[in-house]
Amino acid sequence: MINVTNEFLVRLKKLGYEDLTPIQKVAIPKIVSGKHTLIIAPTGFGKTEAAVLPIFYSVFKNKPPKISTLYITPLRALNRDLEGRLKKLGDAFNINVSVRHGDSSQKERKEILENPPDMLIVTPETLLYLILNDVFRRYFENLKWIVIDELQEMLDEKRGIELSVLIQRLKRISKNRIQLIGISATIGNIELAKRYLNKEGDVDVASIDTIKSMEISLILPKADERYLDLSAKLGLRPDTIARLEKLNEIIRDNKPIIIFTNTRETSEFLASQLSNIYELKVAPHHGSLSREVRIKTENDFKNGNIDAIIATSSLELGIDIGKVNLVVQYMSPRQVIRLIQRIGRSGHKIGKTSKGYIIPSDDMFDILESKAIIDSLNSGFLEKPLIEENPLDVASHEIAGMVLEGYKDPKEILSILHDSFYFRTFTNEMLDNLLEILESAKIIKKREDGTLAPGRRIWKYYYGTNMIPDSIRNYLVIDHSTNIKIGTLDEEFVASLEEDSVFILGSKLWKVISIENDKIYVERTELKTGILPSWFGESIPVEKEISKKVYEYIYAIEYDKFKEEIDNNIVDTIKRHIERGYPELRPDLILIEVIKNNLVIIHSPFGTRGNNTVGCIISSLLNREKKTKTSYRSDAYHIAISSVIPITKDDIEKIISIIVSLPINEIIEILREGIKESPQFKWKLLVEIKRFGMIDPEKEITLTSSIIKAYGDTIVGEEAINELIVKNYDIEIISELKKYTWKVVEVYEASPIAKHFLDKILNFTSIEDEDKPLMIEIFKKKLENKEVKLICLSCGWSSTYTVINIPNKCPKCSSVFLTACSPDDNESLSIVRKAIKGDKLTNKEKRKLEQLKIVASFFPDYGKYTLIALVTNGVGPSNLGRVLSKLSEGENEFYMSLIEEERRFIKTRKYWH
Repeated sequence: MINVTNEFLVRLKKLGYEDLTPIQKVAIPKIVSGKHTLIIAPTGFGKTEAAVLPIFYSVFKNKPPKISTLYITPLRALNRDLEGRLKKLGDAFNINVSVRHGDSSQKERKEILENPPDMLIVTPETLLYLILNDVFRRYFENLKWIVIDELQEMLDEKRGIELSVLIQRLKRISKNRIQLIGISATIGNIELAKRYLNKEGDVDVASIDTIKSMEISLILPKADERYLDLSAKLGLRPDTIARLEKLNEIIRDNKPIIIFTNTRETSEFLASQLSNIYELKVAPHHGSLSREVRIKTENDFKNGNIDAIIATSSLELGIDIGKVNLVVQYMSPRQVIRLIQRIGRSGHKIGKTSKGYIIPSDDMFDILESKAIIDSLNSGFLEKPLIEENPLDVASHEIAGMVLEGYKDPKEILSILHDSFYFRTFTNEMLDNLLEILESAKIIKKREDGTLAPGRRIWKYYYGTNMIPDSIRNYLVIDHSTNIKIGTLDEEFVASLEEDSVFILGSKLWKVISIENDKIYVERTELKTGILPSWFGESIPVEKEISKKVYEYIYAIEYDKFKEEIDNNIVDTIKRHIERGYPELRPDLILIEVIKNNLVIIHSPFGTRGNNTVGCIISSLLNREKKTKTSYRSDAYHIAISSVIPITKDDIEKIISIIVSLPINEIIEILREGIKESPQFKWKLLVEIKRFGMIDPEKEITLTSSIIKAYGDTIVGEEAINELIVKNYDIEIISELKKYTWKVVEVYEASPIAKHFLDKILNFTSIEDEDKPLMIEIFKKKLENKEVKLICLSCGWSSTYTVINIPNKCPKCSSVFLTACSPDDNESLSIVRKAIKGDKLTNKEKRKLEQLKIVASFFPDYGKYTLIALVTNGVGPSNLGRVLSKLSEGENEFYMSLIEEERRFIKTRKYWH
């Protein structure tokens, strides 16, 4: 135990610290010894104080120069939360604590510079800029401690990798040995966390058992007759109503609670339904909401003004929102480590048990996955961080920072990179390649003597680029025929789309006509052979350990060895699968169904990343062997592959033999080539172009084929592939593929279990015959409500009307030769009146008058249809007669031809100059 002065103890007790918590008793002596320390304990166990108290005692006793301590957190919200707690603690010992981040006012920034604190709380991004400030560099000479909160968030993120290099730069500034202290609630790889704090792993670990203090139950609400009326009234499925009823019951019995969801859409949906149907006081909380809205929700919850927060990962980290009685995870949390973080928000106090429920959807794999995650948690399994070694974009940004610091010798820069665990194998060749591309981008200069100097774009690059993904902008999706907003898509998904791409939105199938600025124009379509629509897969990956456990459950149910109570629908589905003669599913088997020659379903237990890998390899090999283009979609348990030409059992068996026989390095090369053809590569390449400073950060670019060609084969493209391989694929399963049993069967229709997957990726309604009249009616209304300026060619009369209200003849002279132009077109009226008077017209005016006469020539025969056609985008005097002739085939054909003209117009207008 730390040997402290009586005065320090007295002040500590006045703050309410009568005794140390278990983690404080373990951690404080280790920190006092001076060793780097990793602290692991649940939320609410006093980890922050365990790290800070021994530092504060040393500052209290020895009064070191300012700034002696950096406290680094991954979120500004955590900075906010910590500031109050640490300032209160610091004030008791005359220790100054300040926060510096992007939201700090000029006054606050000036105050810190003039009156530096003992402890400065920062985010990694703020620290990137402070290290180049001359005043802060002088203060950083005094650094003795660096505390990194929520260390697990830093281990496998590029901003965390960059922080690891930044810390090495700080070590070279400080005149002291810096002690590093990491804090985390859950860590899937303790050895990596130790190496983060010290490359050699020379770190003491202070931890207490975190899993036994949790009680987590799986709840499966049953949809029954009681919910049919409410279901019909609200337009929601009975199973959705059953889950809402259960949430209502849980909130009323346990408030205040947090309900966690995986998407902001689900968060908003639940908040809306629970408020409107049950009149509960609930509020959503997610990253798309403004900072002010999130803070208000947090304070309302803390003050007891709301019953529940429905949150995404935005509340996973340790932001203090007060007492939480219970946590509900709505649908599978996808990961054990995520479930622990979320359920750990309840029962904060020591000795309290964290309690929570998982309420999955009615999908059999969501239910079994939720059970697998609970069972895996109880057995001590945690997902490992996904680590990319030697990330080139991070190295590029840090090299620029070091050059700005004044480092000129490439060998010295390489030495600093090597001191980070992530860059321990970084080579001279990698450095030379990076220096070459940075020089070509005018970020650095290489002098004749081999030393480095800042380039003209270096400041803009360093300050305008960070490793946090940019806030993803949304695109408005518009049905061109009705001009109705269908929904929104985020930029990452849109990057995978191009003209004629097919995707699902709002349970309908849409084809892209045009992508313009922040809008996507679409039309309804039908699914064609060989095409699988794009869909929104889960952004949180399920690891293969969970997927294999789910397949173990299915195998046990098949043979009546699954003793626990489970949803009867799951049992029925699996029983029907066996009774109809489909092969059994096992965790050691890859079962492939070849359906009607153009669709293949693969049952494979390799998780999200693993199945993405298998799908990419098989699809790439099919493309190569059959000289065709296949598409594939996958989730944690299945892969679907489709082709425009037939795929046979023999084709698949040939691909399997290639996979089993080829060396692993050749299969990895096939995978890399497949990734370059994937929609995800386009998005990641766009991200990397910005991260490498190839364009100005503010500049918006469209990913054209020429840009892909220009950067795809450079180290920019290489880094895009490297990051995707780590985060979206799993090359470790390639060796497993060679050991697995493969079974290929030809079937007339998908098995009952395969249909679960197909229902998910093909979850849309077809265009029914009755949809067409509705679409035409909406399109017709849109045109009829447009305004035109009507002009009489006989007398020069003019007035503005909506199309639906135009007269059949001139109200002034009764002429039927009426023409039209846009309401703000005064030039056309002037030309008509000059012509009537006999005034001389210019050649340009003569051409315009001829166009007006063409429109007027159709008016006597077609009346208002002339103007309905004319106000359609893409219709003018040159094609007016052609579209009006469609009226002879019926009004519906006329409007369908107008829809086609507008579609063609929207598709081509962005190419006009």
